[in-house]
Amino acid sequence: MTDIDKLLQEAEYGLKGNFVENKITEEAVPFWVAVKKRITEDNIKMKPYSLCRILKENYGIKISETAMTNYLEKLNNGE
Repeated sequence: MTDIDKLLQEAEYGLKGNFVENKITEEAVPFWVAVKKRITEDNIKMKPYSLCRILKENYGIKISETAMTNYLEKLNNGE
């Protein structure tokens, strides 16, 4: 069931927080935590297109490549 109040609040104020992280489902959290750890701690570069494809094919999460690229740049810069 859709939460009407939440939708109205989103329409009025926009989404709060990080768009990419808001799209990650509970099922995808372990994968996403591992991705973030590899980027922040191990300094490994991830390909935005590949991450988008993996999320879509395995978890049904659709994120644009542009949004993913911007997110990864900020993550690499420690933001």
